[in-house]
Amino acid sequence: MKRLIWLVAFVTVFAAPQAFADREVVREESGIVVEEEAKPGQALPILTGTTTMSAPAEQIAAWIGATHTYVDWMHNCEEARVVKGKGGEVYGYSRIASPWPVSDRDVVLRSVRSDNPDGTIRIEFLSTNDVEVPVPRGAVRMVHLEGSYELKPVEGGTHVIYTVDSDPGGSLPTWLIRQAGKDLPYFTLRNLRERAEKGPPPAA
Repeated sequence: MKRLIWLVAFVTVFAAPQAFADREVVREESGIVVEEEAKPGQALPILTGTTTMSAPAEQIAAWIGATHTYVDWMHNCEEARVVKGKGGEVYGYSRIASPWPVSDRDVVLRSVRSDNPDGTIRIEFLSTNDVEVPVPRGAVRMVHLEGSYELKPVEGGTHVIYTVDSDPGGSLPTWLIRQAGKDLPYFTLRNLRERAEKGPPPAA
């Protein structure tokens, strides 16, 4: 279904060894593995997508940092813009489409980039109230969203781990939760890979 809910964002967080053992593979297709891990007291599981892209890590990071391109590759993202900031710390707004009769979700995220000596790039995201952005009509502000992309250079390209841990607020039907778990990491990584492997993002 074209407009299944996208819940977030944006993210890669390594789980502890015992948590990793509880992950379940829910989709494996086109070189992308999607796993989910139940979180007590939360409707949505923690979602993790893993793949390898032939693009260099810096080029992938450039796409992730190009907020104006999110509507082209981030699953079900209908609106995205920078609210303030530049360089290694950015505050951005995103609105995520949901199928009727579920309300769209929106979120303000603070993103921070860090570079490791081994060439690994990590971009972390966390929902915040530090910047005020009115909730538009027909949308529900997400209670919580955090995660990261981890881009590790490997022979012939980059190993990418994308993780999302979110609480969308309100109530969601079970079928939508299940579908989101399979679709969000898969389509986001697939779309990002298609674009990053072709070249750098277009200028805003």
